[in-house]
Amino acid sequence: MKTMVIAGRVIRQITGDKRTLAVMLIAPVIILSLLYCLLAFNVTKANIDLVGGNRAAADTIADVANVTAVGNAEEAESRLKAGESDGYIDGDRFVAEGTDPAITALAKRAFSQYAMKQRLSGLPQQFAAQAGNIVEQPQAVLLYGGENYGQFDFLAPSMMGFIIFFLVFLLAGIAFLRERISGTMDRILVSSLRRSQLVAGYFLGFGLFAALQTIVIQIFLVYVLKIQAYENFALILVVNLFVAGTSLAMGTLFSAFARNEFQLFQFIPIVIIPQVMFCGLFNLRDTPLALQYLARIFPLTYGADALRSVMLRGAGLADVWQDLAAMFGFTLLFLTLNIRVLRKYRAI
Repeated sequence: MKTMVIAGRVIRQITGDKRTLAVMLIAPVIILSLLYCLLAFNVTKANIDLVGGNRAAADTIADVANVTAVGNAEEAESRLKAGESDGYIDGDRFVAEGTDPAITALAKRAFSQYAMKQRLSGLPQQFAAQAGNIVEQPQAVLLYGGENYGQFDFLAPSMMGFIIFFLVFLLAGIAFLRERISGTMDRILVSSLRRSQLVAGYFLGFGLFAALQTIVIQIFLVYVLKIQAYENFALILVVNLFVAGTSLAMGTLFSAFARNEFQLFQFIPIVIIPQVMFCGLFNLRDTPLALQYLARIFPLTYGADALRSVMLRGAGLADVWQDLAAMFGFTLLFLTLNIRVLRKYRAI
């Protein structure tokens, strides 16, 4: 009987919390739907540019590549660096982008099929099948990366950004929540301190430890795990600090809507899990446009994009400033909303 009393109390407590019910029943459906869409549209074809090549041979690789004719090698190189293609064919020269091992494998397969058809096109039909067994595989030039470049090297920038984002979100959210629960914030708010000064003070205070955590994570990944970094430690750190700052502002904002740590953790399926889905760990290229637009509303999308550009392609500050500006805008937005939320504690 006592057991049933306790069980009934728990049931009433949970059913009375609409947020908990929503997280338990609705969040899993949303997450699984997103995963289905992401995994159902895997990239199966490489985007290959063809510079004045054999169109008949190009037609033979239609099952593994989307072929686009370009005017010259300079245009093909420019499109490759801009991410508009995965590789190009210029006569006997085969160039692949090289950052994603899976896409590189598709490009090399297309190169092999094209080279075989190109070399056999001049032979009589009775000799083509036999000669096909001895055609050498073409040597592909990798614009980035290398032959020993693995899947972890490609995923490392996104993983780094996500780990920093997630841990800083928890640090900021829990610390800010405890300030409220302990009554410290109430005592501060009775002073003449303005809301903006309070939020800025907490942001700088928590930001010191978030920056320290970020530096430790980056040092471990770059110097211990030896991930690709193009010897640009300083710029990588700048990007990671922007990621940490955005996450810090977001964590303090969402903590204002939680009454305890359990409610704060309820935001993880809504706030954190979508970030990891859209930060580059899944290739969105062939997914519906709605998902690609949805990815742009998550701050980590920009942080991970900047990290991949710097760590995988050796990009400089001029190449990633737009991503940094987007994260800075998110940070200002979250801080402004946090100031507005504090009105429920005291009107200033």
